[in-house]
Amino acid sequence: MKQPPNRSRIVENAQIDWQQSTPISEQFEDVYFSRDCGPDETQHVFIHHNRLEQRWRDDSLSGFTIAETGFGTGLNFLCTADYWQQQKHAGHLPMNAHLHFVSVEKYPLALADMRIASRQWPQLVSVTEPLLEQYPAPVRGVHRLYFAGPNITLTLIFDDAIAGFSGLDGLVDAWFLDGFAPAKNPDMWQPALFEHIGRLSYAPTTVATFTAAGVVKRGLRDAGFKVEKVAGFGRKREMLRGDYLPAPTQQRQLPPGDKPWFHFDYQAQRKATGSVAVIGAGMAGATAANSLARRGWQVTVLEQEPRAASQGSGNPTGITFTKLSLHDTPQNRFYQWAYLYACRYIQSTFLAAGIEPGVDWNLNGLLRLAFDEKEAREQAALLAESYWPPSLLENLSPAQIQERLGIESPIGGLMLHGGGWLHPAAWCDVLLSHPKIELLTSQCITHLTPTAGRWRVNQHGPFDAVILANAFGSARFQQSSHLPLKPVRGQISYLPATAASLEWQHAVNYHGYVNPARAGFHCVGATFDPRSEASTERQEDHQWNCDQLRSTLPALAEALGLPHGGPLQGRVGFRCQTPDYLPIIGPLPDAEAYRQQFDDLGKGFLKREFPFGPCHDGLFITCGHGSRGITSTCFAAEILASYLSGEPQPADREILFAIHPARFLIRNIMRRTSLKTTEFKS
Repeated sequence: MKQPPNRSRIVENAQIDWQQSTPISEQFEDVYFSRDCGPDETQHVFIHHNRLEQRWRDDSLSGFTIAETGFGTGLNFLCTADYWQQQKHAGHLPMNAHLHFVSVEKYPLALADMRIASRQWPQLVSVTEPLLEQYPAPVRGVHRLYFAGPNITLTLIFDDAIAGFSGLDGLVDAWFLDGFAPAKNPDMWQPALFEHIGRLSYAPTTVATFTAAGVVKRGLRDAGFKVEKVAGFGRKREMLRGDYLPAPTQQRQLPPGDKPWFHFDYQAQRKATGSVAVIGAGMAGATAANSLARRGWQVTVLEQEPRAASQGSGNPTGITFTKLSLHDTPQNRFYQWAYLYACRYIQSTFLAAGIEPGVDWNLNGLLRLAFDEKEAREQAALLAESYWPPSLLENLSPAQIQERLGIESPIGGLMLHGGGWLHPAAWCDVLLSHPKIELLTSQCITHLTPTAGRWRVNQHGPFDAVILANAFGSARFQQSSHLPLKPVRGQISYLPATAASLEWQHAVNYHGYVNPARAGFHCVGATFDPRSEASTERQEDHQWNCDQLRSTLPALAEALGLPHGGPLQGRVGFRCQTPDYLPIIGPLPDAEAYRQQFDDLGKGFLKREFPFGPCHDGLFITCGHGSRGITSTCFAAEILASYLSGEPQPADREILFAIHPARFLIRNIMRRTSLKTTEFKS
């Protein structure tokens, strides 16, 4: 009988045999690093032979990307990050210069083994400690970590090398080809790996590897590298290094199956740090501004209201949450990867700003109750498949909920570790406090004007790039008027805290949600009404919020003195929603050029190849985040920053295509409908 597919997202940890201080892989029966001196080997093989000493002695360098096969103990990353800091402190690099390190690992070390390994290199403690603090759970996919002091981003991909790099987009400046030797790990050193290495490289890219095996030498040459043998480290007589020297070619034409209309030409569009205008100072705009400022961009944020986070981001509290699903769709992967990134990023950013959990945020876990039969079945399926490890997802009985959380619940649920709540306005204030960000409020932006390859925003500018992050206002410009955006009304209710309720410190999610008290009251919500645009509060909506809480958590409702009628106060807001409930993130397409260039798609997939989709150079967008903006905007900001800088993306191409701003244009072209005609789901 055919066995059902294993839908677990958990990857297998490395099995380590510690021989004194040397880790031996039981899967590959090989050492992780040189018995002579691991850091010295990294310096010789990867740092020296990628000429990082010379390439980083550049006071104009804004960013640099390294990609690695085989993260292992993290030694190569740690040594490289330490050397990056040394160059900055010596004045050889601008303080705002940004290092992006990408590494793929099929069998990640368990956190306990990572701690053992890191103790061997006390000289690297400034990098090892934040790595261990952020080290991700063994979940398949992309994990992005940020190191504030040295301005370093680490993108860890838990998967085999070929699968991990196959979905990656962006540009790589230097390759560290590590991992176990071809004789020990032949499945990695395949032609497909070298194809992806070539695809992600460009003219200045270099490569270095500890091995001199013929299969590696031939693979690199086939990928476009000029390769030479040089002296190896220690007992290794030879190793390989090389430079990417491809034949000059024009932009590729791709068949319909590759969806060329969503591809982005990173090499042509890559920009050094410059000036960027971000329109909108809610969570979408603030996160985008911060991600670019950290990479050295000078950012001007233009906000229509008198202060930041006044409209869709204006609720007193909101939750960091994702709805888990066993279906492996781009939508589900986007929100799950976004959730994991947001949990790390929010916590590290607040703590770096000196704001401890309690008043404006707390990511101490979010309780998702099994509030009806459908939700209970879905939770049971997640647990049966071991979907996520217990460090991220834990099943709690009613008794455990009361004992550990102090909440009397008639039903059980799932604890999402790392989730929680925050005050959106405080979050935006922290993000916008970066010294390279200027916030201008009370700015009514009415037009965008291209000027000699740059952009003017009303009278402001010119700017090298513009990001639209103003929700419904994103579609008010001529360049973006085709975007299908719909307001979805939501209303929350304010419930005064009681002596008992002040003890509750965990956000609870059910058909609605209730947050811990802030400023003397709890936020309870929220309604979801796509058919109304009424901006005034409605008592029937307050009653709905109360009824949902009362039916799910009756003891909590009683302790709050929940009224069965009578006036309540709250807030009305409007979620910016798209027809497919995914946000719009990426380069803004030239709608009319798309219509002309891809018109024959309406006749079916013809047997011809297509160029990349024509976009407005330097114009990007992040909007349509709906009710999950706290989670998705953090991830969206990294996607946009990667587009602008040419860095490898934090998401695979299937996800990037699913959230691409041109997806509605392409659907309408194929259906032979108007550019503005897009059906919304009810």
